[in-house]
Amino acid sequence: MPMKSVSGEKAGLLFRFFIPYAVILVGSLLVGWFAYGKTSELIENETVKSTSAALQQIQEALDQRFAEIENIARQMSSESKIQSFQFEKEPFAGTSPYRLWDLEKSLFNYKLFNHFIVDYYIAYKNSSMVISPRKVYTADQYYRLLLRYEGQSLSEWRQALFGQYHYKTYTPGHSVVYEGKPYSVVSYMQSFGNKSSSGVVTVLINNRQIQDMLRKVDPEQEGFAYIADPNGNLVSSIGLKEQDIMKALPIKRGDTHFRWDEQEMLVTQSTSEYNGWSYVSAQPKSVVLQKVYYIKQLTLTIFVTALLLGLGVAGYLAYRSSRPFLKILQLLPSTRSEAAHTASRNAVDYIGYSVSELVESHDSLKERLEEQIPMLRNVLVDRLLKGSFTTMQELEAAMEHAQVQLRGSHHAVALLHIRGYHEPFMEEMLVELDIVKINIRDRIQSICGEGALLHDFGENQLVLVLSGTAADKEEFTMRMRAYLQSIYEHLIGISGTGLYMAVGEFRSNIAELYRSYGEAKFVLHHAGWSEKSPIFYHAEMEMPAFSYYYPADEEMRLIQLVKAGNLDETRQLLRQIKEKNRSDRQMPMAVEKLLVQELSGTLMKCNVQTGNDGSHRTEETDAVIRALNPELSPAEAMNILYAAFVRLCQKNEERKKSHNAHLTNRLLSYIEKHYGESDLSLSTLARETCTSEAYVSYFFKEQTGLNFSEYLERLRMDEAKRELATSDKPVSDIAAACGYLSLNTFSRAFKRVNGISATEYRRLNRAGEHA
Repeated sequence: MPMKSVSGEKAGLLFRFFIPYAVILVGSLLVGWFAYGKTSELIENETVKSTSAALQQIQEALDQRFAEIENIARQMSSESKIQSFQFEKEPFAGTSPYRLWDLEKSLFNYKLFNHFIVDYYIAYKNSSMVISPRKVYTADQYYRLLLRYEGQSLSEWRQALFGQYHYKTYTPGHSVVYEGKPYSVVSYMQSFGNKSSSGVVTVLINNRQIQDMLRKVDPEQEGFAYIADPNGNLVSSIGLKEQDIMKALPIKRGDTHFRWDEQEMLVTQSTSEYNGWSYVSAQPKSVVLQKVYYIKQLTLTIFVTALLLGLGVAGYLAYRSSRPFLKILQLLPSTRSEAAHTASRNAVDYIGYSVSELVESHDSLKERLEEQIPMLRNVLVDRLLKGSFTTMQELEAAMEHAQVQLRGSHHAVALLHIRGYHEPFMEEMLVELDIVKINIRDRIQSICGEGALLHDFGENQLVLVLSGTAADKEEFTMRMRAYLQSIYEHLIGISGTGLYMAVGEFRSNIAELYRSYGEAKFVLHHAGWSEKSPIFYHAEMEMPAFSYYYPADEEMRLIQLVKAGNLDETRQLLRQIKEKNRSDRQMPMAVEKLLVQELSGTLMKCNVQTGNDGSHRTEETDAVIRALNPELSPAEAMNILYAAFVRLCQKNEERKKSHNAHLTNRLLSYIEKHYGESDLSLSTLARETCTSEAYVSYFFKEQTGLNFSEYLERLRMDEAKRELATSDKPVSDIAAACGYLSLNTFSRAFKRVNGISATEYRRLNRAGEHA
């Protein structure tokens, strides 16, 4: 084929590809020119809307903060100790030093829990004293040694404090030196007392935190934002170049445009309903519409980009083919010791080697967990039979860890007593018993499968936990009796001496199995056993009329529920004890009084276990004294004791809630301060709070809704993104500062959480700033 013909075909092919591109590009340009005008108006409106929403959020947050500060100042100014000291003229005479010391000790250090507050102080006009948490100074000592307002003398400071009566007075942000450190503060002042002997509570608010919140409206280049009170005085601002501006700019309400520093500004305003303050944000219109100009330029570059697109196809295909391998490599762990080994292998071999190691580690871990399952099951059954689980959530978590499934609508406990073996148990007898119990366990497992749980209870006894589903208790009872008879017939051939089976009553709540267990023990010790009656049920036993129902496991359960503050379960248990000892049993008066005495002892045990050592009279001890009054009837005494149990349980519940809130704040504060430490872990938090790792993990998830590792990673990622967007630090330094031991670990975590690499995130943020 002639060379000219080949060149012509290439040109024609190129022309065919060019026509679709040209049509698309011309159409895009025409649409772009039309959309340009609309986009300008849309972006302007959307900017105002988004900024208005941000201002509204800032206003609501600051209103809440200022309300808290005003409430703190109001509470302090109404305190009797603070009020009474205003009349003291000689603070160092007589008993005044002690009153001064007592007043200082009573002040609460709010800045430990409220980072919005730098500190606060109380100034007295008569005594010229200034008091704050852990500090007592005369006015001139306080201003000279501790607090100094920039450009303000001592006399001017005193005049500002006592020159007028302050009611919810805020002074604009001002530079101060407090305890040797520079701050920018907004001062809130609240006077108390009369004019002749007045005092002032002054709260120093961290102006930098207010400014940080104002920066969220993103005023961009040459923009500004400020907060002004109803009189037009500036409270706080950012972006205003003139240092002497103290008044709000002449912007009328409803204005969306304003001329400032020879630029037209887009203005957004919001007014607080709480205090009438104005929140104003202004952005240069040229900066906002710069995005529209960028769209215009982008439209013109589409044509060139389309021509160069073909060059990137080959690279794109190669990237797409290798992307799965790259993702797998990023997910695989890597260490420095593996670097040289990795270099000598290709990616596929390395992936295969690493995956096989992970599978091996997984199998090893699974084997170790399976070895622990029998022990976990034994612990679960022990706690279940003792009634140690105070909530269903705790019980379900324990069952999940022990891989136990007791599903069904009804549950019961049966005690299997192997006949023919009595104390003392010799070594040969114990070995023989172990063989018998293994055979029984294997036989029950083959019969019941997952529907029953067998537990070794003693040398010659086993506990069988049964579960099943039925429409009602009667149906379940009938089915279980037939089921137990079948089990017994299969087991009698294993032991030459035979078996006795003591069965407690059936329960619909699995957490109440300890009751069925207690009933089975009662049957085992009191039933009339014989060859003809090898199975006895608690429902068939008759309680002697001169005895009462209050077994030891019920007492232990009651103590645990009261100590845990579980009010509903406590009331239910007390109601069941009352029903078991109802009046139609016609117990003698002496027996009823014995029950009252035993319940009184239980109440005293609960009182001791919840922190009352008996050195002082409490409501519970008074209740015991009243219940043991011989002139009181047993029924009245029981009502007094039941009310005392409920009251003590409510106290423990409130104490537990208070403790949980304190512990949550302590954990979050510690993590906030130490998240940059690479060795921060659950064990560290456990040492800090003097608890176990398992409890810290469970408590943290319950209170925050997140696992500790998820919360810590989220906190570190937020700090890393902030550093990447606002600083020029190397990525390795940022990774180390955020608590990561290696750059590789940080890079994998960052990409997994954010979907892009750290360098790409920084590049995109810088591109957005220059756009």
